[in-house]
Amino acid sequence: MSRKWQILVGLGMAAILLISLIPGCAPSAEEGAPSGGEKATYHWRWADINPEDAPSVQADKRVIQEISEQSNGRIVIDLYPGGALGDWIENCGEVRRGTIEMTCVCLPTDYDPRINVVYCPLLTTSWEEAENAYSSPDGWLFGLLNELMEGTGIRLLGSFPDGFGVCSYAKELPPSPMDPDVDKKMKMRVWPSKAAEMWSERMGYTPTPIAWAELFTAMQTGVVDTEVGGTPYLNWAHLRDVTKYLIYYADHMEAWFYMINKELWDGLSPEDQKIVADACAHESAGRFQAAEAQDTEYLQKFRDLDTCEQVLIPTAEEYAKMKEAIRADVWPQLYDVIGSDIMDYVIANA
Repeated sequence: MSRKWQILVGLGMAAILLISLIPGCAPSAEEGAPSGGEKATYHWRWADINPEDAPSVQADKRVIQEISEQSNGRIVIDLYPGGALGDWIENCGEVRRGTIEMTCVCLPTDYDPRINVVYCPLLTTSWEEAENAYSSPDGWLFGLLNELMEGTGIRLLGSFPDGFGVCSYAKELPPSPMDPDVDKKMKMRVWPSKAAEMWSERMGYTPTPIAWAELFTAMQTGVVDTEVGGTPYLNWAHLRDVTKYLIYYADHMEAWFYMINKELWDGLSPEDQKIVADACAHESAGRFQAAEAQDTEYLQKFRDLDTCEQVLIPTAEEYAKMKEAIRADVWPQLYDVIGSDIMDYVIANA
């Protein structure tokens, strides 16, 4: 072989090696149909925005281990915690496209505004109501959410509630924080959801869309005064160093879901579908009770935190007034966002 051809061949091999190292470009174990009756093998990626010690990440690990054991090692899943593959909206977009196979997080509304139903404010006002709505597979809302998400290219495999909503305040509390009829004179971070914006406005705040990954800095620098979209655990893990006050508004259930790319799911054998679904179902079972205890634990952590001056929880009377105002003034507006069929279904079941 001439020196010229040796150089060209060497360059070609180096290019192939480099391409194989790019995420999503390396040929995965499942590419190509198995021959001789062998069962397919898979190598997937799983993203989680929470840190390594988070309850969701520990649950992810158990799901991944069970899938590996039940498939005799045919399904291998690499876990990327700590937002290593992007924030929650990016993760869902990657799962939708199939560049990440699985994740466990809340639902984005970017691809179908009807998914705002999951964030309908004060949809559930107790743990029992939340379990009846969001639990998988029999919750009255879960089936509807799965149908909507399948239309975006994602299959839901189980629910993983992270808790009821809280709001962190960086410097001071607003005037009459529990009264929906008082102007709070504060900018509140909201996530991309019309339902969240409407709740924020009706409670007297000025909604300001900011990505979760940018929220800490936004609160630290005064871009916003407060936020909505977290839970006692999430705010502890991500925002405790900028939380001077905390209000447990319980404005929404922060329902996370195990999810997988729908095209990938449809291509699995019934046996492998059962392995994956069962592993997620085992972690979903009992999760509402665990999430309730988790809320209690992390509210107490904030009370014990030297830099957090006060944790506020609405009284039954204050909560009832908020519920009445939100359902009377916000829910009718959601008809234009979610559609009459879905809102009528919500009202009939809530």
